Amino acid sequence: MSMLKKTILTTISRKPIQLYNIKFNQIIYCNLSTKLSHNEDQHIPEYKHFKLTNLHPLKLKTSVGTKEEEQKAADHMGRQQNHIWSKEELEVAMSTLYRHQPKKLSDKIVNYVMYGLYHTFNFITGYRAVNPSVKAIEWRLIVLESIAGVPGFVAAGFRHFHSLRTLSRDYGWIPTLLEEAENERMHLLICIKMAKAGYITRSIVIAAQLVMTPLLMSVYLIHPKSMHRFVGYLEETACHTYVNVIKHIETPGTLLHKGWAHLDAPPIAIGYYRLPSDAKWVDALKCMMADETHHRDVNHTFADMKGDDPNPFLEMHKENAYKAWRLEVKGEPAWEDKK
Repeated sequence: MSMLKKTILTTISRKPIQLYNIKFNQIIYCNLSTKLSHNEDQHIPEYKHFKLTNLHPLKLKTSVGTKEEEQKAADHMGRQQNHIWSKEELEVAMSTLYRHQPKKLSDKIVNYVMYGLYHTFNFITGYRAVNPSVKAIEWRLIVLESIAGVPGFVAAGFRHFHSLRTLSRDYGWIPTLLEEAENERMHLLICIKMAKAGYITRSIVIAAQLVMTPLLMSVYLIHPKSMHRFVGYLEETACHTYVNVIKHIETPGTLLHKGWAHLDAPPIAIGYYRLPSDAKWVDALKCMMADETHHRDVNHTFADMKGDDPNPFLEMHKENAYKAWRLEVKGEPAWEDKK
């Protein structure tokens, strides 16, 4: 289990899911399943996390090439479907903040660079952890999400062309990386429905993309693990920011509570996360926060893996697709309206 040390993984099963926080030796239970009839339930494949079996996903390379493994790798069902969060899952995500402690030299360098940029970004955006203003958070979220959508697409592109160039498989990483990039892009589209992006903000977004894209491409070309670790650290800061923002919105007397507590979630967020019709803006922010916790764990996991290790998150995409399809067919939201 050293390859996945200090990451949080979920058990993909229609049974109650276990969130393993290996760093703190805690097991947190979160129920992702909904009640199904017996006839419907019997057709659902049971996906077990590798922790519940005798097989580790990083030790399956010897079986690659068998008919079963080839079919599994070629199954692309639901790989671009975002996760639909339940209220219980959101509560769990809010409590899973952590800081990865770098041990390797490359991780220490990336950590130093990332947090140097983080403090610089805080200064530029005027962000303060105590009672931040609405304007500071609006600008921060737009710039942050425009940058966060870059790494996943860069990594997916590199692995895509490597697969074509070497006439070899990708071991399932590309779909997860593309889903991450698309998820971050949707975060950006949701944010600009709630805040105006002026010429200065747009200029900063363009400048950041012109700088970050070639930089991340160079890092991934030289040392892919460092880029995944960088993204893991980036997502850690995003998680802390979102949790801090949410807590302030829910605290009477703060600037964010005054400016945002009464706002409804935009239609694009309601559709993307299948929120109830009376969902508030803070509900959408909680879903975005939970997405960031997942991206954090995925990238720290990828940073600990070899480039030809099988992706342990593929079954999660399938479960996400099934859950979204089930809600769509039943016409149900992620949770019940408050009305």
